Amino acid sequence: MKRLLGLAAAALLLTGCAVPSAQSVLRGGEARTSAPAPASSSPSSLTTTPAPRPSAAALPDIPVRDAALAPPGAPPPAPVRLAYGAIGADMRVAPVGVAGDGQMAIPEDAVLAGWYRHSASPAEEDGTVVVAAHAGSIPTPRGPLYDLRDSRPGHEVVLEDEAGRRTAYRVAAVEQLTKTAIDFGAYFTRTGDKRLVLITCGGRWDEERQSYDDNIIVTAVPSG
Repeated sequence: MKRLLGLAAAALLLTGCAVPSAQSVLRGGEARTSAPAPASSSPSSLTTTPAPRPSAAALPDIPVRDAALAPPGAPPPAPVRLAYGAIGADMRVAPVGVAGDGQMAIPEDAVLAGWYRHSASPAEEDGTVVVAAHAGSIPTPRGPLYDLRDSRPGHEVVLEDEAGRRTAYRVAAVEQLTKTAIDFGAYFTRTGDKRLVLITCGGRWDEERQSYDDNIIVTAVPSG
């Protein structure tokens, strides 16, 4: 199915946390474990401590294409595992859609990542594969993607799909962007060059909002 993610969906990631928090595309929050330390403006030196508590907020609806428009044939296999050795991340990936409140339904436990099933699949030759996870949660205060802030260009990331196919990517860009200033339309697209986008939260922890100020966004392109 030619699944589309519009700008409204992109806007969902702008605020809130774990992977965008309270008013983000991500569902739920993170567990408070200790007072977070201030973080620097650079993804490479970021030193926040995950401590969010579950929260929710009204967000715009995510537009998706009607299944009736899909061409015949089986859909491409979904990713089931993410391995990012340089940051010590090895985690299961589950397909997610849109929750009843209009948010992207991200697994509540940070140990599990969510693949937005209306984005591209690793088996496809075009478009962006979107994978997001909380930096931390109540069951897992420090999730596998907590150290996404330490990503560097050239790092290898591997997605394995349910058919057993492994697709390798190399990190091309690492960004730490303020949630209120991000244009997510550039990241969420079903057309264009094949790539992988990983998203979690970072930056300063705002105790009053129970949210991180920033998003960590890693863009990777196919290896070879």
